[in-house]
Amino acid sequence: MSDEGRCEAAQAAITNPRPDIVHELAHELLHRGDHRPASKTVRETEAEAVAYVVCQAIGLETGSAASYFIQLYDGKTETLAASLDRIQHVAADIIAAIQCPNEQAVAA
Repeated sequence: MSDEGRCEAAQAAITNPRPDIVHELAHELLHRGDHRPASKTVRETEAEAVAYVVCQAIGLETGSAASYFIQLYDGKTETLAASLDRIQHVAADIIAAIQCPNEQAVAA
């Protein structure tokens, strides 16, 4: 995704948050320039977990979609546990940006 695309995704997630947009923004914030070896399972589990946390925090109903998505990519409890710190920090950044869009910018 280009820098312009990142900015558009961040703006969309802040002004009109939807689970799919938050998921894609989470990918950008978690994995852009990430040189650690991470499987598709880890990347998808992390992004979907961030989207779930953000949506729960701002009152967006996701039902069981996050659980099904994580299972689709064979995500396990161990995968989530190993990524909790990263998930927590990125989710907190996105939540702060949504709650105070003029005061907080999501890292570009």
